[in-house]
Amino acid sequence: MQALVLYPRQAELLNLIRKAIGRTGAAPNGRELAGRMGLANVSAVYAHLRKLEAAGFVRLTSGGRGVPLQIELTEEGERHGRARPWPRLGTIPAGPITDVSQQADEFVTTLPDLVPQMRPGDYLLDVEGYSMQGVGIVPGMTLVMRPEVTPTARDVCSVYVEGEGNTLKHVVCDGSYVRLVAANPEFAEQRVHARAVRVQGVAIASLAVQSFR
Repeated sequence: MQALVLYPRQAELLNLIRKAIGRTGAAPNGRELAGRMGLANVSAVYAHLRKLEAAGFVRLTSGGRGVPLQIELTEEGERHGRARPWPRLGTIPAGPITDVSQQADEFVTTLPDLVPQMRPGDYLLDVEGYSMQGVGIVPGMTLVMRPEVTPTARDVCSVYVEGEGNTLKHVVCDGSYVRLVAANPEFAEQRVHARAVRVQGVAIASLAVQSFR
């Protein structure tokens, strides 16, 4: 059965609950969870908790007026998002032959183990097309994107152009216009009114995933 994919906030919430229970034996209440997630509105936490309950990851018990909602992690919630660790054995030269130590210094279990700068709210995009191949981004890659970042001219951005759709480009401000610049001379630069452009995210990392077997 395919694993259920949670939205970033739901995955963050489930992880907070799991860690708290592992550390103290009890889940935080809704207000505590809101504080740890930087949310001013506790009702947003409860909405996410209801989604986790519907997915079978938590059990919620109301204690009545004035009593905090009781949150219990299910067996499925304990397993979700966990994976067996893969050993990271260090580096390997692509030049002279050199011994590689078989002693693992660390293990890779989750995506943030590979991309330590990841934080809640980041998301993934799969690359199609060759417009950014000049900066090493080609089809088959997966990009880690960060929303709500003011881009520089060097950043690779996911951009929505009103009436046209989405594209991956450098974004250069030009007065009341925006220039969408490819990293491939075969793709012409576009100049679009700034009101028609929305930067949806800035790439912070790329993953090249290719099967050899």
